[in-house]
Amino acid sequence: MSKIPQNPFHDPALPSAYEELCRGRLRWDLLYSFPEQRPADRAIGDDAVAEIRRFLAERLDPEALDATRTLPGGFVEALRSAGYLNLLTAPDLGGRGFSLYNAFRVVTAAAAHSVPVAMIMAAQAALGVDAYLEAIPPGPLREFVRRHVEAGSVSGTADTEPMGAANQRRWTTAEPTEDGAAFLLSGEKVYIGNGPIAGVLAVSATVREGDRDAIRIFFVDTSSPGFRVKSWIEFMGLKGFPNGALTLDRVRVPRERMLVEEPGFRLTRSLGAAIVRGRMYLITAPSLAISRRCLDFARDFVRRRAVDGLQLGGYEIIQRMLATSLADAFAIEAVAEWCLLASADREVNLESDRVVAKNVGSVACWRVVENTMALLAAEGFETAASKARRGARPLPMERLFRDARGLRISGGVDFQMDNWTAQLMLFPAHYAPPADDAEPPASREALARLRAALSPANRAHLRFVQEWTARLARRCGDLARRHDSAELYRRDGLLIALGARRQRAVLHEPGARPGAATRAAARRRRRAGAGRRVLPRRPRPPRGDVAGRAPRARARAPARERPLAGERRALRRTGTGARRPPRGPRAGGSLTPGRERT
Repeated sequence: MSKIPQNPFHDPALPSAYEELCRGRLRWDLLYSFPEQRPADRAIGDDAVAEIRRFLAERLDPEALDATRTLPGGFVEALRSAGYLNLLTAPDLGGRGFSLYNAFRVVTAAAAHSVPVAMIMAAQAALGVDAYLEAIPPGPLREFVRRHVEAGSVSGTADTEPMGAANQRRWTTAEPTEDGAAFLLSGEKVYIGNGPIAGVLAVSATVREGDRDAIRIFFVDTSSPGFRVKSWIEFMGLKGFPNGALTLDRVRVPRERMLVEEPGFRLTRSLGAAIVRGRMYLITAPSLAISRRCLDFARDFVRRRAVDGLQLGGYEIIQRMLATSLADAFAIEAVAEWCLLASADREVNLESDRVVAKNVGSVACWRVVENTMALLAAEGFETAASKARRGARPLPMERLFRDARGLRISGGVDFQMDNWTAQLMLFPAHYAPPADDAEPPASREALARLRAALSPANRAHLRFVQEWTARLARRCGDLARRHDSAELYRRDGLLIALGARRQRAVLHEPGARPGAATRAAARRRRRAGAGRRVLPRRPRPPRGDVAGRAPRARARAPARERPLAGERRALRRTGTGARRPPRGPRAGGSLTPGRERT
């Protein structure tokens, strides 16, 4: 019998909305009402967003950066001097001292201008040495890190190795010197953000401690003998982002610059926490920025294009494409708000939610990019330079397309993230269920208030989410009862499908703001097809087509549109599988953008 798997992000003292979701419950006492940024903090963020926009507009041409793959001379120093490499650093250490969400807003605004520049800022804020200060006790190491933070040194974390980041082992080794006063680090690191320009790096390495190997974090001054930037790494997108392959050849690091702490999942606890929070800035923020820009491109296109005298915006399919993209952008923003604002006014554990946000953001962003590319057709496929040569508006669709694809890979490739999510969070909820699994009364009370506040359409979406969540939890519980965890975890295809379904569950209440209903309807249509891969099938009667033209005995909706058994009644309200088109206003009937926030 295998060891019962445990969720490494679980905190017994704090509830987690995502962990509850994995058990088949929606904790509305946690989710209702949805967190909002406080007015005073929002005003600070508004000023910071306006400031970074002016800064970048004056100093950087994003198309030139994409073409030359080289940042302008002195640009990184200008970023540092303006405090954009210390967004989260406390003011007493020379930083801007922004809240988590304001730092996210600033990175998002930078990414709207240039994703590579935003990545420099995000890597420093999320994975720079400043991120480790909370875990470092008073002493020589803390003073070393503080000096670099106060000096504004560019920094980062060097963890990934040529064998791949998914490995639990680290081949970079730390060998103690004969006198025990220091360690000699040897190995290679690859895909290190800010690595080629960093003054100090947090480097993971394996140390032999007694009869076992342990992974430790060493703080390495990059001017040390034996440290070398082997090469600058160039990607298909993110042109100009300083990313490198690094070599350490017996680099001497004093013993006091080793961070000693209890092991966490795969790595040290501090490194794990830094990576989880870091993805919000490195992945989710650029995903939101790219999605918003694509929406701007799409609106511009449909306003100036017509087919046989009818504006593109007059076609229902175009309206649906725009509405779906708007809803996906809304979902990315809502997930970011939940993950970075919720802890300010409620007691909640957000670690699991932040893990999930990586795929929610990057995959939704990719859908928006694909949708926009399809809408713009040849103009979308054409390069910005080509459009400029013929006098057309040079929308950089190609650049966003390449950048967005990288976000699905960075921080953990999307399908593997689904696999890890299933193993680390979804199934531990069923192999080791809590002793008291009753729904708290506060959750039921919040649900009643929510139902009263929702529109009829969103009440239908709410019922669908509740039924789907409970049904998927029953399926996972059945698998956990029938299979040992080691046996089940070898079926990675099934785990990936289950993890993907669970990750896309709603992390905000339906109908809270414009866009929720469209998002919920689109999600239901996608799940109607994809869910059959992981949920048991049941016989269902044949149906006519949407217009009722095909014989009932022979007609079937396309595979991606067919409803799951038991959900047909709810899905009729959205038009999926209905015998006639639903009445009422068309989705996305107005091209006027909804309230969007930076």
